[in-house]
Amino acid sequence: MAFDASPSWSGFNYQGKVALYHALRIINTEPVGTNLSARSLMLENIEDFEILNAGAYQSLHQVKAYNSTSYSNYSNALLEITLALYKKNSSNGFIHTWKKIGFKQPFTNLIDSIKDDLGILLSQYEPMPRNGNSLIEKAASGISGIPKTASILREALCNKTADEIYSIINSIYTGDNDSLARLETYRYDDENDFCDLSSINIKIRIEIEKFLELQGRATTVEQTERTFHYLLGMIDEYVINRHEQKKEDEKVSIPFVKIIELVLEDREKISKRYLAFKFKDFFSSKIDEFIANEDDYKAPADNKVCNLIVTRNYLLSLTAMDLWSCYRSFSPQTYLEHASNIDNAFNVEEQGIRHVLTKIFYLIDHSRSVHDIERHKFTYKLSAAPEDNYLPTTIFDITSPERIAKQIIQNPSVNELLYEVGNIIYQGAKFHQFSPVLSSNAEAPVEVGEDTRGKQNEALRVINLVPILIAKDSLL
Repeated sequence: MAFDASPSWSGFNYQGKVALYHALRIINTEPVGTNLSARSLMLENIEDFEILNAGAYQSLHQVKAYNSTSYSNYSNALLEITLALYKKNSSNGFIHTWKKIGFKQPFTNLIDSIKDDLGILLSQYEPMPRNGNSLIEKAASGISGIPKTASILREALCNKTADEIYSIINSIYTGDNDSLARLETYRYDDENDFCDLSSINIKIRIEIEKFLELQGRATTVEQTERTFHYLLGMIDEYVINRHEQKKEDEKVSIPFVKIIELVLEDREKISKRYLAFKFKDFFSSKIDEFIANEDDYKAPADNKVCNLIVTRNYLLSLTAMDLWSCYRSFSPQTYLEHASNIDNAFNVEEQGIRHVLTKIFYLIDHSRSVHDIERHKFTYKLSAAPEDNYLPTTIFDITSPERIAKQIIQNPSVNELLYEVGNIIYQGAKFHQFSPVLSSNAEAPVEVGEDTRGKQNEALRVINLVPILIAKDSLL
């Protein structure tokens, strides 16, 4: 059975970083000494995040990290936040994007583009007699398999009749309800109404330094860098706890005073926890780089699932230490000592994560993936048999398959894989068999018809190095 991929983001994703930046920016706009005990940050409740003041929703924030400027890619998100603002009539709404949103032709602004979408919904519903084909009617019906826009209407305006939904949309369209007047694209400190993946990291660090300077504290590059990763870790741990407690009615927010306390803490000592936070951000950024490259990544068609997004969301739902433990098996050719050497991975496998491991996640059917939580082992499976188990890796073909096999056999940190994984996926053109039970200098003498399976407590007699595209075809 494939893993549960329901978590949609973590503190190390773009959404989490935007939320952190906005909270720090609010803190820095207030005079030093202002009592901020009533202010807090809420994640994944109404929208991607919200700012609360004394329990009331002050602002709602929708965050989209699309590698596109096309308005059509954002129209559903804009409809969602517009309807959320209708229900929260004292809140302001902001849309945060990685690229600048284009407008529908012939319009010259975002609000008119949204109004045109609403007008289309209204015009579909108005002709009489009605035949049930309009999106408003589908939203009010009990049928399943309705279009995405109808699903958004249904979720936001549940238990409303078609006429009631029409009336609500019409009130927003005409301006009788001021939802659109309270919605805008978020403007950053540089006056841009967008912020790319790399710039948000810089902006967070600037806000950290600004806060410390306002407090009369000395700032160093090391202090800022460590504080940055501890804050991301705080957001991440909060999101993970929220998903573990998602059935609970009471939603817990992050108080601004907690954020302030973390920024003010002394960060001179490097801990394993800090290194794990740093690694998780590093790991996430390599996947983001892949997604941002149009030559590498093609967005799936509507209603199609992206293997990479599902896999990324799942892996980033793990704690920082659990992700590190899971990642160690992705590099069976490299010794990554568990307790104190997390920092090794930042330099050793950067290109392997970016160009090999992420490509595997992107190409191979996510429904074949299985995560052994207790042993931190993530693989793809056709069956329970070891020879049908495929391990994604960071392995480049910069050396010969024979040399790669030797490195794997001699790596003391992944010996258990030699008992459980019959296929190792790598970035190479050659399918290669090797034997972990023979001398590392010898090839496995596999005879025709010979059973290569070992007993459950013995290392497999033969393991395969499998090129990515061959593995993809095998795991269909």
